[in-house]
Amino acid sequence: MKIVSKGSITKPLDDKNFNSNSFPCIVKLPSGRWLGAFKASEKKGDCNFMHAVMTWSDDEGESWISPFEPVKLPPIKGVPGQSRIMYFLPLGGRKVLMVVNWVDSSDVSKPYYNPMNESLKDTRIFFCFSEDDGETWSTPQLMDTTPIKDPTPLTGAPFMLKDGTIVCQFEINKHERDKTKWVHKSAMIFSSDEGKSWREVSIVTEVPDMYYWDQRPNVLKDGRTILNFFWTLDGKKQQYLNIHARKSFNGGKTWGEIWDTGVYGQPGQPVDLQDGRIATIDIDRSIRPIITVRTSRDHGRSFEESLIIYESDLNKQDSKNTSMNDAWDEMIRFSVGHPALLYLGNGEILAYYYVGNHCDNTCIEYVRISV
Repeated sequence: MKIVSKGSITKPLDDKNFNSNSFPCIVKLPSGRWLGAFKASEKKGDCNFMHAVMTWSDDEGESWISPFEPVKLPPIKGVPGQSRIMYFLPLGGRKVLMVVNWVDSSDVSKPYYNPMNESLKDTRIFFCFSEDDGETWSTPQLMDTTPIKDPTPLTGAPFMLKDGTIVCQFEINKHERDKTKWVHKSAMIFSSDEGKSWREVSIVTEVPDMYYWDQRPNVLKDGRTILNFFWTLDGKKQQYLNIHARKSFNGGKTWGEIWDTGVYGQPGQPVDLQDGRIATIDIDRSIRPIITVRTSRDHGRSFEESLIIYESDLNKQDSKNTSMNDAWDEMIRFSVGHPALLYLGNGEILAYYYVGNHCDNTCIEYVRISV
């Protein structure tokens, strides 16, 4: 592997609401256009205003249009909400699916995560469509995740199976009205009509006192096998473990054993390199933030090549031994993170992530890699 080029998404310098940029998504459309999205706000933690914005590049990242908020999410039963995270899925031709997280903004003084009962503000998923490569969008619709009524933060972009089924990924967290013990769940929901309707929630992980959070799945070359990686926290030992992985052979309906990859850190979305290998990406913040791309021929049970694509001179940003509430406090202070991979074709991948010298001063960067 070798780095071919590097770049970044230009952010407005005179707008405080673009100080902190995180949770990026980049996809390549059939036209060659790159669509990009990220969360932009004055600061990374709780604040009065945040929005999920998008941009695009028609010259493979050499230049980008000014980021903008493409849709305004409506209230839910009279409750106003802010857009928090946005992801895309190309559907062929010029058609694109967008999924967006809506977060209750009726009281912006309340924290997103409440340490008193380990709950989240109400978080829902909206979806809409573009017929013109992302330039205009349909009216956002609220996704029906029945029987799930708890907060459902997205964990990454939707992806499509070989039979045309679209898979949308999210976590199930605890609502503030819930007085029971929190059991974290990773989940997926499916659409067989190009995203017009959604059905059948599949639970990917549900283990008391274990947090297989920030799931990072993708479909493999056969179009049906899903490989999923997890940032893993043992709630009883109050300790981060190595990245774990799990595989589904039937499009996410059922899941096999969970295994330890032997790699410490937080994973990003993997890609199938179409030649018997996969590429993975991870960030290790235990000494200083380091982002590494790796290749594997056995779906993440062992690794061959590795390439460090980003290495910070900052101090460590996570503690291997930590409580749940301390972990949330640390996450807010991360100034490097959310790495992911995009397969560009012709033996190249794009690695992208957010980075900065402070959590409230970050931008979206990317690295083009020949594999």
